[in-house]
Order: sequence, then C-alpha cells, then structure tokens
Amino acid sequence: MISSLYLPPLLAYMAISLTAAFLRAWRYRILLRPVPIGWPDIMIVTLVRNAFDDLLPARIGSLSYIYVLNDRLDKPFENAASSFVIAFIYDFLTLGPFVLLAVLAVGGGGAAGISTGALVAAAAVFFVFFVLIAWKIAFFVRLARNVAFALVKRTKWIRRPAVVRAFENLDQTVDILKRKQSPGVMPAVFLLSFFVRLGKYLSLFVLLFAVLRSQGVSWGDLSFWKTVLGLTGAEVTAALPVKGLAGFGTWETAWSAALQWMRFDPRLAILSGLGIHLVTNLFEYTLALSGLAVLAIRRKRDRISENS
Repeated sequence: MISSLYLPPLLAYMAISLTAAFLRAWRYRILLRPVPIGWPDIMIVTLVRNAFDDLLPARIGSLSYIYVLNDRLDKPFENAASSFVIAFIYDFLTLGPFVLLAVLAVGGGGAAGISTGALVAAAAVFFVFFVLIAWKIAFFVRLARNVAFALVKRTKWIRRPAVVRAFENLDQTVDILKRKQSPGVMPAVFLLSFFVRLGKYLSLFVLLFAVLRSQGVSWGDLSFWKTVLGLTGAEVTAALPVKGLAGFGTWETAWSAALQWMRFDPRLAILSGLGIHLVTNLFEYTLALSGLAVLAIRRKRDRISENS
C-alpha cells in the first residue's frame, strides 16, 4: 500500500500541510509580539513543534516550541511560554466546532447505546469549556501556578534556585497573558487557529485518499466528516499519560476504532491508520530535523565568528 501511494493527492497533502504550518507560524509570530522573530526562525520552530507534538506522552513533545525559542533562539521564556499556552488553548477551542459539525453530519454512525444528541451535547460542552478557559486564560494559569506553589512549598525543593526561578518565570508569564488578551489580537488568533485546524483535516483527508486508492477506494467513497471524527479520536490519544513512542499503536487503535464505529471497512480502517501515521511522521520529522540542522549549523558558525 505504501509503495502504491497515489502521487497527486500525496503532493496536495504536503502543500496543504505546509500552508497550515505557515498559518501556525503566523499565529505564533502575532502572539510573540513585541518580541521580534524572523519568518525563517518561526517556521523552523513551528515545524519542530509539529513533529515532536505526539512524540512523547501527554503532548510533552510540544514543549519543544518553548525550548527552541528560549534556548536556541534566545527569546524570553515568558513570551515563549505565554504564546505556547494561548496557542494550545485555541487549538482545542477550534476543535469543538469541527467535532460538532462532524457529529451532525455523520450522526450516531451505528454506535450502540450512544445517541447523536448525546454526542452533540458532549461536543457543545467541550467547546463552551474551552471558550471559558480562553476568556479567562490568565486566571486559570495563575490558579495552576498557585496550586503548584502550594504543593512544592511543602517540600525542600522550594529553596532550590531553579524552583524559585521557575515560579518567577510563571509570574511573568501570567502578567504577559493578561496584556495579550486584547480585543484586537484574539479574533485574529482564533481565525488563524480555525484555518490551521481546517488545513490539518483537509491535508489528512487527501492523504487518506492517496493511501487507499490502491485498495480500490474512490474519492466518492470517502467522507470528510467521518475523517474528522476518526482523526479527533486518534489525536486524543496524544494526551494520554502512557502511549507508544510517537503514538504508534495507540494512534492506529483509536483511528481504526473510530472508523469501524462508523461502519467503515475494518481492514481498510487498520491499513489507512498505519499508512497515514507512517507518511505524516516521515514528512514531519524530515522537516523538523532539517530545521534543527539549520539551527545547529548557524550556531556553530556564530561560535566560530565569535572565537575569530
């Protein structure tokens, strides 16, 4: 199946995926203001973040965004952290409308004991929940900081310089979050987040066709909204505290289970999950490693210039 990938939709997947990465980078650039960052740098940061997002459990890999900005590009930690938090919340915020539309379009899909109304209600509650968090994001981050401080205060770690510095950085991050919640910024962030989400779903939908065409599946046999639900189920596994490296195993299981739940052919559900995950990981890790190589070469060149 992999050797028989259909080239036109495969190239379309790459083009749409890179466009979505550009929109994500644009959003980060807005959220990092007034800290300046060039387009090449923010694109590299974005590609690294995209690749490492599901590498480790509980989306820990997405913290590579903060690491690269702060350690490799010397951007202030508080600006990197605040932009990461806002983008993270808006990624989930834009997930709600797509899931809601997908549930309405697909219906119960034959799921035993689960009505369409219950699924719609769950999607609506999910959306409202993240709207509330996005509205009071500084408050919730401050609350999480206070809870963490109360727990750490009971230990000997509270006296360690690194812990003190960490809470100082958190306080500065909260202050920046308060300033960034301006009416002129958040609508643009939401709109870019919406198109990033749309680009992700569209790219993987055309990749699904590229993968399954050799198996006798035509374009008309596929459903965009079923693909949305399948991808949502698979992506949720990235938040699990325990999973396979890069999500292998858990991602495919959730994907195939979601598609079979919607009466998709079981064999094609399993094959497509493996094919999509392999292709996306190969494409994203190639881009990320290329970006890291550029940063490493640049850093080495700067050190040579300083020594000379």
